[in-house]
Amino acid sequence: TAQQMRIGALLQGQTGSHYNGIRSTNTYDFTGAYCYVELVQAAASTTKADAMLTLGRDVSNYYRIYIEEGALICQARIAGSKRTLFTAAYNPVAHRYWRIRHEQATGKVVFETAPDNSGAPGSWTLRYSEQWDTASVPLATILFEIKAGTWQPEPVAPGTVIFDNFRSARP
Repeated sequence: TAQQMRIGALLQGQTGSHYNGIRSTNTYDFTGAYCYVELVQAAASTTKADAMLTLGRDVSNYYRIYIEEGALICQARIAGSKRTLFTAAYNPVAHRYWRIRHEQATGKVVFETAPDNSGAPGSWTLRYSEQWDTASVPLATILFEIKAGTWQPEPVAPGTVIFDNFRSARP
């Protein structure tokens, strides 16, 4: 709608995993590249409903940045094992844009956020970085995914998640 990706209304009171979104069909070489998305509207912060940007090989090997229950979270799942890398209170102004990038000079995965600057990202703020696990998340075969949904029965309506301005590029 209005050239934005709107997911919802997210389910209330439903058991199980209920996500919608979009995932690339083709894989991409992410060496020295970045990917960002704008989160226009998150789910209700009183719920555990998620809004997510994920880069990776498959459901067991990825890097992700997401919002859940009023928190901004950076996560890695390597060989099926999830690790929370960074958590902060979600600020819809300061965390409007999310970026994951591969820093070629150091070989690191870098998680950043930025405020809005007239419809484009403002200055990026580093949230977390670590060595990119190229064995589990090969840079030459990256898939992109943007999704939102619920994974437990939510007692209050989670609302609608709105994404805009997805971009992936190599500078």
